[in-house]
Formats: sequence, structure tokens, C-alpha cells
Amino acid sequence: MGASSKLEFGYHLPVTQSIDYVMKCAGKAAELGFDLISHQDHFLVISDESGCRPECWVFLTAVAVKYNVKVMPLVLCSLFRNPALLAKMVTTLDQLSKGRVYLGIGACWWREEFEAYGYPWEDARTRVDKTEEVIRILKALWTEEVVNFKGRYWSLVNCRLVPRPYQKPHPPIINGGHGRRMLRITARLCDGWVGVTKDLDAYREKMEYVKKYLAKPPEEFIWGNVIDVREGDKVEDLIGLVEDFVKLGVSLVIFFVHPQPRNYELLDEVGKVVAHFKG
Repeated sequence: MGASSKLEFGYHLPVTQSIDYVMKCAGKAAELGFDLISHQDHFLVISDESGCRPECWVFLTAVAVKYNVKVMPLVLCSLFRNPALLAKMVTTLDQLSKGRVYLGIGACWWREEFEAYGYPWEDARTRVDKTEEVIRILKALWTEEVVNFKGRYWSLVNCRLVPRPYQKPHPPIINGGHGRRMLRITARLCDGWVGVTKDLDAYREKMEYVKKYLAKPPEEFIWGNVIDVREGDKVEDLIGLVEDFVKLGVSLVIFFVHPQPRNYELLDEVGKVVAHFKG
């Protein structure tokens, strides 16, 4: 996408369900014309829904190889993986898919998950500081021949990334942070931002804040939004909501459908919204 000239639709996978069910839903979304499929980067399930959480990057790789859609973690926890390793992972999938990768990224928020899986939990400021370093490292490795990086948290010495990403200069980095400092980092270092709201005024407020610090023209920035869809929501209401967000400048709309165990059936209704805009 790169710019807001083309409206894209994403489907957020029901990852609390069985791996077979999640992949079945991914296939149906691809058949219905969704442009992008996204996946949560979490390890735990704490809800009344049965199933599991497949590892995000492995599962997205399977989806991208099997179906002709773009894929995106929504959003990747910046602290679960060494940033140089992450650069290699994203690059490999970008090459395999011939450029069908968006890198959604965030500073993580779930303390219980960190402790359960043996990651050190740190305060919000430290997590944001680390995330900023991760983004800087990714961009350097994707665009420079040799990278030497000395940060507060990570260091690279004569690091070379081969191969380079398929997309040039690199896959779009889309931040999912909502705090003011994360929004400033998003504006200065990233290629897009994704909100999670049905409130137009709330989205507009954050959009205007990001625009104050943007390092590129707003029309070249990817403005995304996740819309929760509940069983019983009317197609015409969803169409109207999407139209309102598009008027704001949103170019990537991702539907998160509930309840997750009924996603396969409910995709038929959500698919009608996609069909409306695709003509």
C-alpha cells in the first residue's frame, strides 16, 4: 500500500482457537477477498474460549506461503526477540512472499505473559526506550551494508543482513502504540499507525497528534484501524463506519470478529462489507 490511495481490508485471526480452525478461517478470508491477515503476538490464553495461540511469526509464514495475501503481526511484541534476529525473520518472509509483509510492532503490555514465559518485566518507559532502539536497528539493518549500533540496551558490531528485504527500502513498519511518546516515535520512525476504536473523535485526536511530528507527508503514511465486529452487527452499519474512517484518511481497516469460535460462519457477513468496497 505505502500510501492512502488504496483501501485495504484485513482480517484478524481467531487465535484462541485450534490451529486447524485458525488456518481454515485464514483460507476463507483469502477467498472472500481480504487483502491482509493479521495475528496476535501473544503466548497465553486467559478467557472462556478454548484452544491455543499459535506462535505468531511461524503461523503468518504458513499463511503467506499458502495464500496470496499480505500478512501482519498485530502487533509484534518488540521485546520477545533479539532485534537483529527479528530483522532476519521479517526479511526472510518478505522474500518468500515477494513483498507481502507489514511489520506491526508495539512495546508490549502484558506482565503476566512476560513472567510466565521467563521474560524480565520492566517499566513502561524502559519498554518504550527498548522499542525505539529495536525500530532503529531494523531500519539500519534493512538499508545499510554494515551496521554498528551502540544503544543502551542492544549493540551490533559489523552486522550484515543478507538477503535484504524484497520491499524497498523495507517492509512498512506500523506502530500500534497509543501513548503520546509512542505516537511521537511512530511519527518520526515508522511508516504507519494502527488504532483500535469505533470512536471517530478519539481516532482523529491521535491522528492529529501524530501529524504534528510526522517525518513524511501524511498522504504517504499508512493510517490503520481495527474494528471489533460482534455477532449481530449489521452489514450496512459496518459499511457506514468504514466510510466514516475512510473520510478521515484511514486506508487499512482490520476486522476483529467475535465470538472467536464462530468466526468461520461470521466471515460471510463481514465479507459483504469487503465486497461492497471492492465493487
